Amino acid sequence: SSSDHNPFFILKEKRTFEEYGNCYGFALIYSGNFEANVEINSHNYLRANMGINGFDFRYNLSKDEVFVTPEVILTFSKDGINKLSDNFHKLINNYIITDKQQYKERPILVNNWEATYFDFNQKKVMAIAKKAKKLGIELFCLDDGWFARRNDDFSSLGDWYYNKKKLPSGVKGICEKINKLGLDFGIWVEPEMVNQDSDLYRDHPEWAIQVPGRNPALGRNQMILDLSNPKVREYLKVTLYTLFSSANIKYVKWDMNRNISDVFSSHLDQQSQGKFHHLFILGLYDILEYLTKEFPDILFESCASGGNRFDLGMAYYMPQTWTSDNTDAYE
Repeated sequence: SSSDHNPFFILKEKRTFEEYGNCYGFALIYSGNFEANVEINSHNYLRANMGINGFDFRYNLSKDEVFVTPEVILTFSKDGINKLSDNFHKLINNYIITDKQQYKERPILVNNWEATYFDFNQKKVMAIAKKAKKLGIELFCLDDGWFARRNDDFSSLGDWYYNKKKLPSGVKGICEKINKLGLDFGIWVEPEMVNQDSDLYRDHPEWAIQVPGRNPALGRNQMILDLSNPKVREYLKVTLYTLFSSANIKYVKWDMNRNISDVFSSHLDQQSQGKFHHLFILGLYDILEYLTKEFPDILFESCASGGNRFDLGMAYYMPQTWTSDNTDAYE
């Protein structure tokens, strides 16, 4: 899913507006490649189809193996688009978002990204947090650059241990200082990604998605980890559990700054490569299922370069979406 192609559409009559008229709404509870099509046949019947995209998708089932297709929501309103929106809101709030986060007031947060980018230290962070507290802000999120040797976007994705120069007392130490001001603490991660300049890639280059014999296409100078591989998922579960349990973390901004390309998994055999896109999403859900159960009090927020993976599959695990990175004061 993405901001360009969201797994959602509305069919309405010509004279349907916000408060009156007939309309249907369709939404897919899935975060992977999807297809939605509408056809009016020669007998003037309308058919709508929605589900996994058939392009580059091949999934052979062995005997007794079960395949579960993603669910589609269908809703109707005779009172216009506003009522249709209301139908979706009620369903999402009551049945998609988990009990723990239902109808829970979200914290007012400040994020240091546009203020500092990668150039920050503990002193800078605390200066922002102190001003934030005076303004009535409730939560401080420490964004990209807090880990390993992450001083630009060329390195360190995959190495989720704190940078000792920027955070001399670690994530736990900065969290305690933020808490002492009266603010909750949150942290940024981008677990699905890896930089070639990282300990993780040097140790496990086969864990990154790339076509053998070809130079990979980078996005934001990063590659994507193969979440179809159980070893990759186990590494992320253990690493993120260690991070999230190391301090009083109340919020996680989970980023994903590029789309998937160079599709090939060294974990899958040649006959199974057509399963990759779907297995990647199931792998992501597996990681999120584990983490949200282990940390039910953390508010997870989905961020994909500013709202580019906004769908009901992610909303189940992350009931808040970072809708835009366009919060630079100059903008």
